[in-house]
Amino acid sequence: MVNDELGADEVRAAARRLAGGFSLEVTPREAGKLPEVADVLAPGAPVYITYLGNVPFERVLGAAEGTRRVGLRPVVHIAVRGVRDLDEMDRMLGELVDRGVTDILLIAGSISSPAGSIDNTMQVLESNCLQRREFASIGVAGHPEGNPGVDPGTVDDAIARKNKIADEFGLPLHIVTQFCFAAEPIIEWERRMRENGNKLPVHVGFPGLTSPAKLLKFGLSCGIGPSLAVLRKQSGGVFKLATQVYRPADTFAGVARAVARDEESLISAVHFFPFGAVVPTATWATALSDGRFDVGNDGRIVTEVD
Repeated sequence: MVNDELGADEVRAAARRLAGGFSLEVTPREAGKLPEVADVLAPGAPVYITYLGNVPFERVLGAAEGTRRVGLRPVVHIAVRGVRDLDEMDRMLGELVDRGVTDILLIAGSISSPAGSIDNTMQVLESNCLQRREFASIGVAGHPEGNPGVDPGTVDDAIARKNKIADEFGLPLHIVTQFCFAAEPIIEWERRMRENGNKLPVHVGFPGLTSPAKLLKFGLSCGIGPSLAVLRKQSGGVFKLATQVYRPADTFAGVARAVARDEESLISAVHFFPFGAVVPTATWATALSDGRFDVGNDGRIVTEVD
């Protein structure tokens, strides 16, 4: 059911609900910031630990243990194209569970050539590596603006197959989207996926409070298209790109309005990509989660820490 008449209270309620279970991510290199992050986040808040091919897995495990020590919940990325085979995948998953990690994010990864026989996440999802362990949550990727180098039909088909696997094997899957700078691609993509049969909860990705210049760089490398025009318009000239701090407030507000309008929306949470600005992003997102923000008559959101 869609409600076209919205008041500030309805937008506020939807925004608070979406931000209530927000997550953000850190790299193993940023593990030293975890105590400071823990001072900002609620106990047990999910923190994603990125795992790139040039980082030893032991370092990822160490970052996950450090996350647990400060009272937060580690969610470990696994870029499957960097794993040699299902036997190695099984060993890695076993080590994670042994260290108390019960939440993971499975992505293909941007590695141009697979390290071995695993080319995509479907091979892992369809194996018994996940089924024989008790995971609390398993994230899979969503791409509202497409996945570079992958046919759109293939991307859509993957979401359908992941729904089937979740049903057949009882896996606790949810979708974590790539970050966007505009709400419209996210909203349209979620609605289209739902119309095509998606039933998995959607966690929408937002960039963190870093410089627009850095976001422009990452946006280009990730293949984000229509959103980049929004970033350039919001940021102004080249000098402003270098000196400003980006806040995803307008994009977040647009998604919150869409969720408030459409009670069947599967968008249930938000995830932040800080790009180095871990503590400022955690502080800003916590203000949203705590309800320390106002919604203006124009629908814009301003937090106490802006």
